[in-house]
Amino acid sequence: MTSQTSATNGRLFQRVVDYVQNAIASGELKPGDRLPSERELVEQFGIGRASVREALRVLENMDLVKSQPRDPRGPLILPLSVEPVRRSIAMLTSGGALGLAELVQFRMIADASANLLAAARRTDEQLLALERNMARMRACMSRGYAEFSQADLEFHELIAEAGGNRLVQVYGDVTREAILKLIQQSILDADDQTALMLQSIRHHRAVFAAISDRDGLLASRLARETLYAYYADHVSPADREIMATLVRECGGRPPG
Repeated sequence: MTSQTSATNGRLFQRVVDYVQNAIASGELKPGDRLPSERELVEQFGIGRASVREALRVLENMDLVKSQPRDPRGPLILPLSVEPVRRSIAMLTSGGALGLAELVQFRMIADASANLLAAARRTDEQLLALERNMARMRACMSRGYAEFSQADLEFHELIAEAGGNRLVQVYGDVTREAILKLIQQSILDADDQTALMLQSIRHHRAVFAAISDRDGLLASRLARETLYAYYADHVSPADREIMATLVRECGGRPPG
C-alpha cells in the first residue's frame, strides 16, 4: 500500500470517528443508543468495511462505543468515562512529560476547589460517608501504607463528589492517582510510616470539621497547606516557592 493510499484510508475512518464524537458531544447520541450496523455505516459514509472497522477500533479505545462482530444491532454508545483521561495522565507521567511538581501544584488547586465546593454543597449523608471513611483509614493503619493510601484516596474522592463539579472531580482523581504512583515508593521506604498515616488522619479530621461547619475558606486553605507540608521537600526550590505562593494566595502560611 502506498503512503498516499494509507493517508487516504486514514482520512476515511476519521470521518466516522469525528461524526460519533460530535454526535455524542451535541447530545444527538446518548449512552445506550446504537450506531448503525457495520454494513449500514459502509453505505452511509461511502467507505470500505476496513475503514469502518478501523473507526470502531478507535472509538472503542476511546471508551465511546462497544461493538461485537456481526452484531445486527450496531455498536453500543457507552456512558462517558474518565478512563481516557486517566490513561493520558498516566502516559504523560510515566513518559516524564508531567513531573511531580506540576502534578502537586495542580492538585493544590483542584483539592482546594473541591473542599470549598463540598463545604457549600455537602449533605448529611455525605458527611456520614466521610466519617465512615475516616474510620476505615484508622482500621487500615495496621494493614500497611498501600491499603491505607487507597482509603486516603477515597476520602478525597468523596469530597470531590460532594462538591458536585465533575471536572474538579475527574481531574482531581487522576492527579491524585498519578502522584501516588510517583511518590509511593519513597513513602514505603520511610522510617516511620505510622507517623505519616497519623499526620494524614489529623488533616482529614480538620478538613472534615471545616466541611461540616460549611467553612469553605478554611477547608480550601487546609488542602493547600497540607499538600505543601507533605510534598515541598520532594520538589525543587523554584517549584517549592510556587507552592508557597499558592498557600499564601488563600490566606495560609507555608509550614517551615
